Amino acid sequence: MASSPQTPELARSLPNWMRWGGAGLTALVAVLFVVLLLQVREQGQRLQTLQNRLQTLENANDLGRTNALEEQLRSTVQRLQRLETLDTTVQALSREQEALRQQISSRPELSLPPADAGLLPAPTPAKPKAPPQPLSPE
Repeated sequence: MASSPQTPELARSLPNWMRWGGAGLTALVAVLFVVLLLQVREQGQRLQTLQNRLQTLENANDLGRTNALEEQLRSTVQRLQRLETLDTTVQALSREQEALRQQISSRPELSLPPADAGLLPAPTPAKPKAPPQPLSPE
């Protein structure tokens, strides 16, 4: 590396157009580097914008699914409440029926139909019709 004293001599011995060309190339590389940095920043911003949009869409989809699940849950709760109300009514009617059965069984003058008999009385047999009278010739 003893050529360092020769470098100033070499620079003096180069023609001006080579010096201007080297300076131009250096400036061109610097400008391209700055343009490249700006492009990278712009792409980073675009990427961030796209990621934000994607996140917004995913959140909207999640919100829609959550709303659908909440609606299903509400309808299920309403059905269960109706079933509980019906169950309470059936239990009350069963207790009332049992109390009425006990009242009837405690009075000997009232007869209680068997539990398997229907609530309607048995049909009475129909009376046969009288045969039609023959017409007499007159």
